[in-house]
Parts: sequence; C-alpha cells; structure tokens
Amino acid sequence: MCDQLRYARLRAIKRGVSVATPSKTMLTEAIAAARAGDRSRARDLLSRLLRADSSNAEYWIWMSAVVESKRERIYCLESAIKLDPTNRAAMRGLVILGARTPEEAEIASAVRIPRRQVAAIATGPSIKRDIQIPWKWVGSGAVGLVAIVAIWGLAQIIGPWLGALAGRQPYRPASTLPPVSPTATSTHLPGTPTATLIPAATRVMRTPISTELAGTPLSMLVSASSTPTLVLGVTPHVYGAYDSGIKALIRGDYELALEYMTQVTDADSDLPDAHYFRGEALRLMGEIAESIKAYDRSVNTDPDYAPAYLGRGRALLLRNTDAALNDFNRALRLDPSMTEAYLELGTYYSSGKLWLKLETTMEAALEKGVTTPMIYIRLSEAQTNLGKPQEALENALEGSANDPTLLLGYLAVGRAYVAIGVDTFDPGYHSAALWPLKTYVIYTPDDHRGLTSLGRAQIGLGEYEEALTLLNSALELQDRYSPAYLARGILNLEIGEYEAAIDDLTLARRYSLATFDILFSTGRAHFLIGNFNDALIDFINPAIASANQETDFTIRGIKLAECYALRAQVYENINQLDAAIREWRWVLSLENARPETRAMAETHVAELSGQGPTRTPTTSPSDTPTPTPSATATLPSPTATITATSTTTPSKTPTP
Repeated sequence: MCDQLRYARLRAIKRGVSVATPSKTMLTEAIAAARAGDRSRARDLLSRLLRADSSNAEYWIWMSAVVESKRERIYCLESAIKLDPTNRAAMRGLVILGARTPEEAEIASAVRIPRRQVAAIATGPSIKRDIQIPWKWVGSGAVGLVAIVAIWGLAQIIGPWLGALAGRQPYRPASTLPPVSPTATSTHLPGTPTATLIPAATRVMRTPISTELAGTPLSMLVSASSTPTLVLGVTPHVYGAYDSGIKALIRGDYELALEYMTQVTDADSDLPDAHYFRGEALRLMGEIAESIKAYDRSVNTDPDYAPAYLGRGRALLLRNTDAALNDFNRALRLDPSMTEAYLELGTYYSSGKLWLKLETTMEAALEKGVTTPMIYIRLSEAQTNLGKPQEALENALEGSANDPTLLLGYLAVGRAYVAIGVDTFDPGYHSAALWPLKTYVIYTPDDHRGLTSLGRAQIGLGEYEEALTLLNSALELQDRYSPAYLARGILNLEIGEYEAAIDDLTLARRYSLATFDILFSTGRAHFLIGNFNDALIDFINPAIASANQETDFTIRGIKLAECYALRAQVYENINQLDAAIREWRWVLSLENARPETRAMAETHVAELSGQGPTRTPTTSPSDTPTPTPSATATLPSPTATITATSTTTPSKTPTP
C-alpha cells in the first residue's frame, strides 16, 4: 500500500501536479481547525505533527495558540525559541506572557554580528564548542514567517475582533457637548470640532481581542514592525571567541557565553566590553555577586564605558537601590541616548509610584531622541497619575501605535480615556476605553489596575453588573487599592445603595489622598441620605478647594460647576434660599457649563427669586447634575454656614 502511494505520488509529480505532503496537509487542517475555533482538533493534529518532527518551530508556534494554560503556551514558545533563536513572534509572545523581559527580546532581535574575516590571534586554550551556522533553524525561521503571514490572514477573517483601520474614530462623540470656547485647553475633547485627530489614534487597534483567541500571543494578532537594534556594548575585535560569546548570549546560552568571554579576558584583561559581557552572562545566570565583580573590572578598566554602569545597576537593584540609581544616571551622563538606562529608571519609578520623577525622566529621554514605545507608555502612566489625562492619552496612543504588542500600552490608553471620562463625565471616553482595557484584561486577568479601570469605564456606560464583578475581583487581588473602592462607591451611588457607597468611599480615602473625585462623591452620598452638615462642611467645601487647585481651566470649570450645583441643592433643603440662589448664579457664570446644568440653574434661580412659575417638587437625587466641559477662572469659595440640619432623606426640594 505504501509503495502504491509512493508510485502514485511520483506519477503525479511527473505530470506536473502539485502533491501536498501528509505533514503539510495535516498542518493545513490544524490551521483550519484553529480558525474555526476547534482548538481540541487543532491540538490533536499539531501533537501528531510534533511527534513526527519536534524540530519544526512553526508547529510549536501554532501549538502555543491552541493549548489551554499559560504554562503550556510558554513551553511551546520556548521550544520554538530553542529551534529558532531569532524568531521574533515567539520572543514577543514570551515577553507578553512575562516569561522574558523586553531587554531579552531586544537582544534576540539584534542584528547578527558577521564573523570576522581576520586571522584570530592566539587566545590561550581554545574552546572547541564553536558556533556553526544553524541551517535547519534558518529554514524553520523562514517557515515561521509564512506562519505569521497565515495568522495575519486569520486576523483579517476575524474582523469583528480585530481592527487597525485608519481614519476610524478613537471615541464615540458626545452629542451633548458644546464647542470648545477660546479659553479652553488646546487639546480637543469629544464632540468638539477639530481638523485632525491625534495621529497615533489612526494606527492603533481599536477592537478587543476575543476571549477565544486569548491563548494566542498578541504578536500574532497585530501588525508590528520594530527596527532591529545592535547588541549594546559590542566593540569589533579580532578574537573569534568574542563573536562566539556574543552569539551564545543572543540565543540564551549564558554558560557558553561566559566560557567564551572568560577566554577573551584571559587573553587580554584590558577589554572593558569583554568584562561587561562576562557580567551580563553571570547576571542572567543568577550569579549576582560574581556579575558585580565582572562589572567592577569593566569600570576599573575604562571608567567611561557606559554599558558597565547599566549592567552593574541592574545587578544592584535588589541589594542597594541608591547605588543602582547612581549607576543608571552615570550611564546616562556618559551616553545620554542609552534607551535601556531610561527604561530601568522608568520601571523603578513606576513601581515606587514616583510619578513626578517618572515624568521628568521619560521627558528627558524624548528630548535626547530616545523614542522607544515604552518611553511614551511610561510617560503616559506618570501623566495619568499626575492628573494630566489629555497629555497621557496622546503619549499612550503614540507608544501603543508604535508597538501594539506591548500590553502595557493597552492599559495606558484605557486608563487615559477613563481619566478624561471621569473629569468630563463624558460617556464617549468610557466607551473608547473598552477596547484597550478588554484586550489588556484578557491577557492579564490578575492585574487589579486593569480590572478597576475597565470597571470604572463600565460604570460610566451603565454596565453595573459587569463592573461590580470586575471591581470585586480587583479588591480580592489588592484589598487596599483605593481606585477600586472609589469606583465601587460610585457604582453604589448609581444604584441607590448610599450607605454602602459611603463605606467604600471612606476606604478609598483611607488608602489614598483625599482627591476631588473622592470628596465630591462622598459629599453627594451624604446629601442623598440627608446628612447635609457632613455633606457641606466635610466634603463639598473641601472638594471646591481641591477644584480650585486644578491647573486645567476647562476641568476646573467642570468641577466647580458641579460643586456649586450640589451645594445649592443642600442650601435649598435647609431653607437657605439666598445662599442657594448665589450658588446657582455661580453655575451660570461658567461660560461652558453643560446645557443641562445651565438649564437647571436657570430654572432654580427663576423659581427661588419669584421670576418664574413654581416648580413641581422633584426628587433631589435627580437634580444632581453631571459634569461637562467648561472654561472658567477660579471663582470665590465662600464658607458655608448651616442653621438647620435634616436627618431625613431629601425627597423633595422646597418651593419658595
């Protein structure tokens, strides 16, 4: 039977008929099964292929897309890397899954250093384990590129899940917003006329990855074209062992790299880069103390060799952070464009929540021409936490567009949209935040930041049940995370659970500074249960003081308008009608107040001053306005006085 098949195949070939091999046919079936969502069938076929040929990197990459667990995906991608050390798709997948660092990915994607065409001088005892050209791996890499093209075709087929369409709106315009006044900030808000969108906004993916594809490395589902970079610190030498050591380091064979570099330093101890690469191999092997000694040798050999300070700083991070930071800064003084040093500082400042230092450092990197996508993403993170959401959004979009495989980019974009939505109460921004945050949460389901931001966006869109599930999960992961308590407190406000809202908002304030959002929301909660004294003195007045510190005139006007409107309602409920009229008139003085808020203020002023018909009593909570953009200078914040206190829930506003 086998002979018959072989002869039939030979006859077909002679006739010029293309005959697919069984392995190609089976791979085609596996790919088709993966596209159809039949992951079980795809796994079965790929398992057979791997049993027949476990040295095919393409099979491992496809298998990583259909296995169940993160551990299995890492194993598959690591297997592909062993077969094809320069496979960019596999390396990016490992970075996304947290199994490799971005620095390792940069090393793996580095341009290969050509073998020197000079005679190697005597370097002591030679090492016989020299590097041979891995033709089989090169072939596998070519096949892997074909696989990536096929996967991109899959991404096009599942269009409802994937998009990178130029010209598509990055947010849903809010039809209720008026045009921006001349005194508004230069950054346009949704619903305002603008000639061009943020350029990066037309280059980012705006459709969340489907849960069915959550196991697929993100690098396979997006289009990315990062430029390969040279390995940091490489200096041309005539030593063959030096080149072999670099190649071993690139493919992750750190022990062999150490052997080669030790051979070089034994032959010539005055080469700072050889000592540095010895330190790199030792550090990546976990031999921290020995790596520091190697970096010290490099620094002592050449005090101006910047990479040695970078390496030693990385090794010192867990032992002496001050010394590590000094080394990073010394490296930047010697080489102001060293990307890796900026990124190390960025990671440290981010982990320590040192937002001002993070912003300053990332801005310094951009000034020096360092435009690595992660620089923009870190800068966006700092600006979001410093209350600069518009700038944060611009930088997040830029970084994410330049490298859409970076998961932190999706988090940065989503958080910036949410922050603007919170400041403006514009649901269009919350809607825009869904696509990046859902993608981030699919790949990083255990990050309380992503869960909280997505929950906050869903609250803004009225998706309370989904939001509550996310916020509860976030607090299970981090039970002292103030933004999660704040978001859940606002959710409870929206569904009428005012006591629960106060409990959550109190915890939010305990674990964070008393931000405007916390103060205003807590004041509103106390107003809604009738605690007028507490609402006015402890929360609304401090919220006004906080709003007056806002540097953005537009956002300042939004916050002040909402505080004055809420304080006016408190005065009405305690029968201080003159004070209430004053507050409503201050709302009217805000040039770009939201139309609904302005209309409510006009109605209340007319009724309270006797200029209009008596208003039919309405429930107080429905009178509570929601913010909208407006531009204003700082308005006075008179001290409130209360002559009466009600302990009952305000059901109706009084008729003058």
